[in-house]
Amino acid sequence: MKISRQARRKAKALFRLCLEGEVLDPERVRRVVGALIDQKPRGYLAILHRLRQLIAYRIAEKTLSIESAAPLPDEGRSLFAELEARYGPALEKRYSVRPELIGGIRIQRGSTVWDGSINRRLQTLATSLA
Repeated sequence: MKISRQARRKAKALFRLCLEGEVLDPERVRRVVGALIDQKPRGYLAILHRLRQLIAYRIAEKTLSIESAAPLPDEGRSLFAELEARYGPALEKRYSVRPELIGGIRIQRGSTVWDGSINRRLQTLATSLA
């Protein structure tokens, strides 16, 4: 879907209204979207589409995911606390056990991935030998 420059600017301005400081406020999002739907300005569907994208990017950026090969004793609570102290509060925290990692841990925050798993090292080794 091609979005006009004006719709992009309007969506960005509305997105800023949804923020409380640096934190996305769900109640503000509801009010902004409700007002936009009530007013129905020109190109409002494109504005809504872009606003949805911006909100999805912000949520993904503030999501912490920890995957380990074996269960951690505190289900990653201490690790989440350290990461939040360093990078700021997370909107969503996910913890999972993935035996296919073989050993080690994989942490993801937004698009940044720290992969210290044995599986990843084996894949790197295999690609360097091929």
